[in-house]
Amino acid sequence: MITSKSTIGEILNSYPELYEIFWDHGFKYDSAAGLLKALGEETMLRTVLNVRGINEELFTRALNGRITDKTQLEDLEYDFYNPNLPVNLLVKTACAVTEIFKETLAETIKKQQELTGVPPNVFIVDGCHAPHDFENFWEKESIDDLPDIIMSMSFDEIYDRRFIDKFISKGYFAGALETPLDNMSADCTDDSYTLVAGLAMVILIDEKNLGDLPRPQKWADLLDPIYRHKIVGFGDEANGIFEYPLYYFYKEFGPESIAQLAHNTKEIYHASKAAKLAGTNSKEAGGIYYLPLTFARLCDNKNTTIVFPEDGALIVPMSFLVKKDKKLELDYLVKLLLNDYGQMCADVNAAAFSPAVNSKLPAGTKLQWLGWDYIKSNDLAAIGKEIKEEFHRVWDRAKASGERDEK
Repeated sequence: MITSKSTIGEILNSYPELYEIFWDHGFKYDSAAGLLKALGEETMLRTVLNVRGINEELFTRALNGRITDKTQLEDLEYDFYNPNLPVNLLVKTACAVTEIFKETLAETIKKQQELTGVPPNVFIVDGCHAPHDFENFWEKESIDDLPDIIMSMSFDEIYDRRFIDKFISKGYFAGALETPLDNMSADCTDDSYTLVAGLAMVILIDEKNLGDLPRPQKWADLLDPIYRHKIVGFGDEANGIFEYPLYYFYKEFGPESIAQLAHNTKEIYHASKAAKLAGTNSKEAGGIYYLPLTFARLCDNKNTTIVFPEDGALIVPMSFLVKKDKKLELDYLVKLLLNDYGQMCADVNAAAFSPAVNSKLPAGTKLQWLGWDYIKSNDLAAIGKEIKEEFHRVWDRAKASGERDEK
């Protein structure tokens, strides 16, 4: 197991592929060798992460989730995936639970093989946003070219309008979640999609940096000019602002809200860095952060407060699709995802939607869901591109002018 006390040399010499995770967290070097040279072989991982303000627990969990023992990984690939057979399950998981999910999946596959003699054919995507053999699903000619069950992270390719028009609208998939939740702003059940869990976006207040300003209680409050340059946005150095929460602002408050939020944004950080900075005396810290509860609860600094907005924590979906004609046959996998995977997500403070899952959210927490009608009647990919460009048009201009540095 990699720990925060492991050295950079121990990590990258053994697992050069982990260079990609460093890259995703802002270490922009051309290769694993270049990263190793820049950071130093004997440097402890903890030292590097502290300098960058990156949460140790989440980063090491991501590293260990990407790799296990090399021999074990080879066995898993050999046992799980046969390229000559149709794929029963395509796996994309939340990084924080990848390792434990793979272990549970392995047990499920073993039991199914013992019971029937035929294990499911499972393809595991190496990282939730990694390229893979089945991406760009909308390009497939037939429903038979798609995996029987497709796991999804965020508003990704199965929410693309091209995919919806070609496959969702034809009724090829069947939803597996039957019970809506009372605390949702919109029905979480659907005829095609199964919403397993969701990152619950909340507001984290740095009381000292917010000063005498009132605490925001609703999402619309973040658009108020009184919070000019007080907000830290949810994103990272490589990709800029993340569009997932911005979909909600765009829908509820109109296109103009994106520029308003950008005007109020001081910096954009990965949530792990935001959780590290909130409540500190760093010049990089802000007064208000919006980020997943998973990260907000990792902030152990004093003088910080988590606010669950009155209009609901925003949901970034963890979902799956199962083919209608395969739902009964693969019921054991459907239950694995809905209940076991759902509980894993709940255990890292995500919202979960199966009645069998023990939620870790405070009782009565209200959740805001974008809504299936909105998703299916709009082109999310096009909207996402538009709102990212609009946000950065405003935010980048302020950054270039030095306006934010003066605040």
